[in-house]
Amino acid sequence: MKKLIGAISAIFCLSGAAFAAPTHGSHSLLRGRSLWLGVDTEFGIPLGNYSDANSVGYGAVFTAEYALLEMLGATARIGFEGHMDRAIGANLSAHVHAIPVLLGTKYYIGPDRAGLFGAFELGMFDLMSSVDTARNGTTTSNDVKFGMGAGIGFQQDHWNVRLNMHTQDVGSFGNALMLSGGLGYQFAGF
Repeated sequence: MKKLIGAISAIFCLSGAAFAAPTHGSHSLLRGRSLWLGVDTEFGIPLGNYSDANSVGYGAVFTAEYALLEMLGATARIGFEGHMDRAIGANLSAHVHAIPVLLGTKYYIGPDRAGLFGAFELGMFDLMSSVDTARNGTTTSNDVKFGMGAGIGFQQDHWNVRLNMHTQDVGSFGNALMLSGGLGYQFAGF
């Protein structure tokens, strides 16, 4: 009988401690912070006419997010995306590397800055083009273009996964479309 009463008492004590423990939601280590810094991986696939002169690419992007409201944040992203050469015919290859410098917004569907989110960004893309021909050698150019895009993602604690569709040149919207995605980690909060 003493063992049964001891077991029941232990269960009540443990359940009371479990209810008294603080809950840990999204960004539990960064709770009360309004600025988060992180890094995202990028994997890009050019679409449409852009895929004729550019191939898949990968890179890294440094991110900053400032909480404006409970579910809305202002974002800044800067990084580098390098692309592999695209063979065009027998004697020609090309690629376009990009350095995005983007400002935007991030809207969380769920509470506590967790779960599904939508993002909108605009800014500058430094496009570094290279065309290599057997006859004339390598020709390079550097163009700064205004671009914009939108994406969706999912945030869980410090980690997020994201899928974006953006144009690297609004003036040639359909000729500079890129589908990109990646995994991100927010490593600091202030």
